[in-house]
Amino acid sequence: MNHFTKTWMMIVFSFIFIIASGCSTNEGHDGTVESGVTEEAKEDRTKEMYPFPNDTPAGGTSKITLSTVNSTSEDGKVPILYVSKEDAIIQIGMDLENFDKSKQSFVYVDKTYVRKEQFGESAQTSVDLEEAMLKQGIHTVSVVQFDNDDPKDGSVTAYAEADYEVKDGK
Repeated sequence: MNHFTKTWMMIVFSFIFIIASGCSTNEGHDGTVESGVTEEAKEDRTKEMYPFPNDTPAGGTSKITLSTVNSTSEDGKVPILYVSKEDAIIQIGMDLENFDKSKQSFVYVDKTYVRKEQFGESAQTSVDLEEAMLKQGIHTVSVVQFDNDDPKDGSVTAYAEADYEVKDGK
Protein backbone atom coordinates (compact mmCIF):
# COMPACT_ATOMS: atom_id res chain seq x y z
CA MET A 1 0.00 0.00 0.00
CA ASN A 2 1.20 3.45 -0.71
CA HIS A 3 1.53 6.21 1.85
CA PHE A 4 -1.65 7.98 0.69
CA THR A 5 -3.83 4.85 1.19
CA LYS A 6 -2.41 4.22 4.68
CA THR A 7 -3.06 7.82 5.72
CA TRP A 8 -6.59 7.74 4.32
CA MET A 9 -7.37 4.46 6.22
CA MET A 10 -6.05 5.95 9.48
CA ILE A 11 -8.30 9.00 9.05
CA VAL A 12 -11.36 6.81 8.37
CA PHE A 13 -10.69 4.51 11.36
CA SER A 14 -10.06 7.51 13.63
CA PHE A 15 -13.32 9.07 12.50
CA ILE A 16 -15.26 5.83 13.17
CA PHE A 17 -13.65 5.51 16.63
CA ILE A 18 -14.57 9.10 17.56
CA ILE A 19 -18.17 8.62 16.44
CA ALA A 20 -18.53 5.29 18.28
CA SER A 21 -17.07 6.57 21.54
CA GLY A 22 -19.06 9.80 21.40
CA CYS A 23 -22.35 7.94 21.01
CA SER A 24 -22.05 5.86 24.17
CA THR A 25 -24.23 7.31 26.92
CA ASN A 26 -25.97 5.83 29.89
CA GLU A 27 -29.61 6.26 28.88
CA GLY A 28 -32.27 5.58 31.51
CA HIS A 29 -35.55 3.70 30.97
CA ASP A 30 -37.43 6.95 30.55
CA GLY A 31 -35.11 8.24 27.80
CA THR A 32 -33.15 10.61 30.05
CA VAL A 33 -29.37 10.51 29.99
CA GLU A 34 -27.74 9.58 33.29
CA SER A 35 -24.01 9.75 32.65
CA GLY A 36 -21.81 8.81 35.58
CA VAL A 37 -24.65 7.46 37.76
CA THR A 38 -23.78 4.17 39.44
CA GLU A 39 -26.24 1.31 39.86
CA GLU A 40 -25.95 1.75 43.64
CA ALA A 41 -27.00 5.41 43.37
CA LYS A 42 -29.97 4.44 41.17
CA GLU A 43 -31.00 1.81 43.74
CA ASP A 44 -30.76 4.33 46.61
CA ARG A 45 -32.92 6.77 44.64
CA THR A 46 -35.54 4.04 44.08
CA LYS A 47 -35.60 3.23 47.81
CA GLU A 48 -36.18 6.91 48.57
CA MET A 49 -39.01 7.02 46.02
CA TYR A 50 -40.89 4.29 47.92
CA PRO A 51 -40.36 4.97 51.64
CA PHE A 52 -41.67 2.56 54.24
CA PRO A 53 -44.82 3.81 56.02
CA ASN A 54 -43.57 4.15 59.59
CA ASP A 55 -45.97 3.95 62.54
CA THR A 56 -48.38 1.71 60.64
CA PRO A 57 -49.41 -1.41 62.54
CA ALA A 58 -49.97 -4.63 60.63
CA GLY A 59 -53.59 -5.61 60.59
CA GLY A 60 -56.67 -6.14 58.52
CA THR A 61 -57.45 -9.20 56.45
CA SER A 62 -54.30 -9.25 54.30
CA LYS A 63 -51.81 -11.98 55.15
CA ILE A 64 -48.39 -13.18 54.02
CA THR A 65 -46.77 -16.51 54.81
CA LEU A 66 -43.05 -16.99 54.28
CA SER A 67 -41.62 -20.39 53.53
CA THR A 68 -38.14 -21.89 53.56
CA VAL A 69 -37.02 -25.40 52.72
CA ASN A 70 -37.85 -26.61 56.25
CA SER A 71 -40.63 -24.41 57.65
CA THR A 72 -43.19 -21.62 57.19
CA SER A 73 -44.34 -18.58 59.12
CA GLU A 74 -47.85 -19.99 59.63
CA ASP A 75 -49.34 -19.50 63.10
CA GLY A 76 -46.70 -16.90 64.00
CA LYS A 77 -43.74 -19.24 63.57
CA VAL A 78 -40.43 -17.88 62.30
CA PRO A 79 -38.90 -19.96 59.48
CA ILE A 80 -35.14 -20.38 59.57
CA LEU A 81 -32.69 -19.88 56.70
CA TYR A 82 -29.23 -21.39 57.04
CA VAL A 83 -26.86 -19.12 55.14
CA SER A 84 -23.18 -19.67 54.42
CA LYS A 85 -20.62 -17.02 53.48
CA GLU A 86 -20.70 -18.18 49.86
CA ASP A 87 -24.43 -17.43 49.51
CA ALA A 88 -24.94 -14.18 47.58
CA ILE A 89 -28.70 -14.43 46.93
CA ILE A 90 -31.29 -16.74 48.46
CA GLN A 91 -34.99 -16.80 47.63
CA ILE A 92 -37.67 -17.17 50.24
CA GLY A 93 -41.18 -18.22 49.24
CA MET A 94 -44.14 -15.93 49.94
CA ASP A 95 -47.86 -16.77 49.83
CA LEU A 96 -50.21 -13.77 49.88
CA GLU A 97 -53.90 -13.57 50.70
CA ASN A 98 -56.58 -10.86 50.60
CA PHE A 99 -54.78 -8.08 48.74
CA ASP A 100 -56.63 -5.71 46.39
CA LYS A 101 -55.71 -6.76 42.85
CA SER A 102 -56.43 -3.25 41.54
CA LYS A 103 -53.60 -1.77 43.66
CA GLN A 104 -49.83 -2.01 43.55
CA SER A 105 -48.28 -3.97 46.40
CA PHE A 106 -44.96 -2.68 47.74
CA VAL A 107 -42.62 -5.33 49.15
CA TYR A 108 -40.09 -4.34 51.83
CA VAL A 109 -37.50 -6.30 53.80
CA ASP A 110 -36.48 -4.69 57.08
CA LYS A 111 -38.30 -1.51 55.97
CA THR A 112 -36.18 -1.29 52.81
CA TYR A 113 -38.01 -1.24 49.47
CA VAL A 114 -37.45 -4.39 47.38
CA ARG A 115 -40.01 -4.23 44.55
CA LYS A 116 -43.64 -3.57 43.64
CA GLU A 117 -46.07 -6.00 42.11
CA GLN A 118 -49.81 -6.60 41.84
CA PHE A 119 -51.24 -9.35 44.03
CA GLY A 120 -54.85 -10.43 44.29
CA GLU A 121 -56.94 -12.57 46.60
CA SER A 122 -54.36 -15.34 46.47
CA ALA A 123 -50.83 -15.28 45.06
CA GLN A 124 -47.52 -17.07 45.33
CA THR A 125 -44.14 -15.51 44.65
CA SER A 126 -40.65 -15.30 46.08
CA VAL A 127 -38.38 -12.59 47.42
CA ASP A 128 -34.68 -12.37 46.58
CA LEU A 129 -32.68 -11.89 49.76
CA GLU A 130 -29.16 -10.48 49.53
CA GLU A 131 -26.53 -8.56 51.48
CA ALA A 132 -27.99 -7.16 54.74
CA MET A 133 -31.09 -9.35 54.34
CA LEU A 134 -28.87 -12.42 54.82
CA LYS A 135 -27.12 -11.30 58.00
CA GLN A 136 -27.70 -13.44 61.07
CA GLY A 137 -30.77 -12.47 63.06
CA ILE A 138 -34.49 -11.95 62.61
CA HIS A 139 -35.72 -10.01 59.56
CA THR A 140 -39.17 -8.78 58.56
CA VAL A 141 -40.84 -8.96 55.15
CA SER A 142 -43.69 -6.46 54.73
CA VAL A 143 -46.22 -6.02 51.92
CA VAL A 144 -48.09 -2.71 51.84
CA GLN A 145 -50.82 -1.23 49.62
CA PHE A 146 -51.77 2.45 49.48
CA ASP A 147 -55.08 4.04 48.45
CA ASN A 148 -53.44 5.97 45.60
CA ASP A 149 -50.51 3.58 44.91
CA ASP A 150 -48.12 6.19 46.34
CA PRO A 151 -46.06 5.43 49.48
CA LYS A 152 -45.11 9.10 49.90
CA ASP A 153 -48.57 10.54 50.46
CA GLY A 154 -51.03 7.66 50.26
CA SER A 155 -52.95 6.11 53.13
CA VAL A 156 -52.23 2.47 53.91
CA THR A 157 -55.12 0.23 52.87
CA ALA A 158 -53.46 -3.18 53.38
CA TYR A 159 -50.42 -4.17 55.42
CA ALA A 160 -49.11 -7.58 56.37
CA GLU A 161 -45.76 -8.79 57.60
CA ALA A 162 -43.93 -11.95 58.59
CA ASP A 163 -40.50 -12.69 60.02
CA TYR A 164 -37.72 -15.06 59.02
CA GLU A 165 -34.49 -15.85 60.85
CA VAL A 166 -31.03 -16.21 59.37
CA LYS A 167 -28.57 -18.59 61.04
CA ASP A 168 -25.01 -19.52 60.14
CA GLY A 169 -25.03 -22.43 57.69
CA LYS A 170 -21.22 -22.84 57.73
